[in-house]
Amino acid sequence: MPDGPNSARANRDGIRGGDGSFTSARQRAYDGLRAGILCGDFPPGEFIEEALATKATGVSRTPVREALNRLAAEGFLVLRPRRGAMVKPISTKELFDLYDVRLMVESHSVHRICRDKLPVPKLLFDLCDKHSQIAEGDHLAFADLNHRFHETVVAAAGNAVLCQVFENLRANLTRVAMLSFQLGVPKTQEGTMHRTIAEALAAHDETKALLLTKEHLSSMPRVVAALTGFGQAK
Repeated sequence: MPDGPNSARANRDGIRGGDGSFTSARQRAYDGLRAGILCGDFPPGEFIEEALATKATGVSRTPVREALNRLAAEGFLVLRPRRGAMVKPISTKELFDLYDVRLMVESHSVHRICRDKLPVPKLLFDLCDKHSQIAEGDHLAFADLNHRFHETVVAAAGNAVLCQVFENLRANLTRVAMLSFQLGVPKTQEGTMHRTIAEALAAHDETKALLLTKEHLSSMPRVVAALTGFGQAK
């Protein structure tokens, strides 16, 4: 039976999966382009042309344009008049500044949770359980899971402004996490450390939780040093 108008509209607007879930063309364009940036298919400093993005994601120009605007707002891209969307390079100084801010935000969150004996959400432990469910080579899934764990810790501190600050770091933090996994940082080690931090927070053991958090984040400067010259602005 030939496709009717409803089928044609579905093809424009999105795809329905075998489980009944629906993914819009806008979301498919966003997911595809974001994955391409994080996996290195679109290197830092490279311009992503709409025609190429349309072909790569299999959707029309309008959702691609919307996805590019969204990725620019999140800090993955820089929109240049008459040139298009450029994958944002990151300088070495920006990466070290990122580490400083992340350490301040997460240390304060740990302090607040333990000092005020705030409840630790079950989601934190659920996220720890998911580490073993991700395929070994799926760096993007690990990077996203890693960010969800840390943003859940920050959210548990109950400071909405701090949550927004951490959200603004998402693009660069995810890129660093992706590159660290590609460089061979053990993902099982990440999962074990996350659980240990979650347990210290649940016990409101501030000294232990702070030490673990600083130890966990201490790998970031080493990763930054290893990444010097890799897709960075001079």
